[in-house]
Amino acid sequence: MRRGGASGDDGAESAARALTLLEGSESVCDIVHLAGVGRCPEGDLILCDVAREDASVLLADLRELGIERDGAIAIDSIGTLLSKRAAHAVEVADGSPEDAVVWEQVEATTSESATLSASFVIFIVLAGLIASVGIYLDSAILIVGAMVVGPEFGPIAGFCVAAVQRRGDLAGRSLIALLAGFPAAIAAAANIGVSAAYSDWAAARGSAAQLLLNLLAILLAGTLTLALERALYRRRRRRHLHDPARAAALSRHGRRRR
Repeated sequence: MRRGGASGDDGAESAARALTLLEGSESVCDIVHLAGVGRCPEGDLILCDVAREDASVLLADLRELGIERDGAIAIDSIGTLLSKRAAHAVEVADGSPEDAVVWEQVEATTSESATLSASFVIFIVLAGLIASVGIYLDSAILIVGAMVVGPEFGPIAGFCVAAVQRRGDLAGRSLIALLAGFPAAIAAAANIGVSAAYSDWAAARGSAAQLLLNLLAILLAGTLTLALERALYRRRRRRHLHDPARAAALSRHGRRRR
């Protein structure tokens, strides 16, 4: 389940449109409407629990209503929720909660972790040092520990998301972070340095080739997986476009704009 909150400065009309949308969805439960509690901006606050499978679908509708422009939308995960209504919301939603992707959350997370920063460089260097010691001592534990410490997952995930959504800015930032730090992040990269120090150039070339192959395989697998998830989301979104509750909320929105 995902807990969402929406606020806006458009008064009762904005809240009414959002409530019409949320109340008409079977994958939404525990709706709370606090009228007039907003101060900056002034407006209403709406809280609700949403099945993870339909979170991105409903977020797209709320953004289409202008909630994001007029106010704000916040998303949070629920650790434990004991509720028959919540269980029913999960049952009626298409798909499995474990496989569902909240795209807005993925975009926000990858945008933050795909940037080349001081902390990224520090952890990438530490991972390389740990892996080098692990190779020198022939310690599998240290090599695995270096993989855990390495922060390379953020730029890799960022590039995969950028490839699926065709976002050149995110892809560029991810590649910069990878090209600047990835060679020192995993055991293969550390092995390159150790082999070079001992002038074992054949081992260094083999480790470099293995590093490149691993990186390409990870990027390809991640991109294909996200592309499949994105295709499933778009199919679910197309079916949702004919939802009566959505049509009612958007028709009220259209009449107000006219």
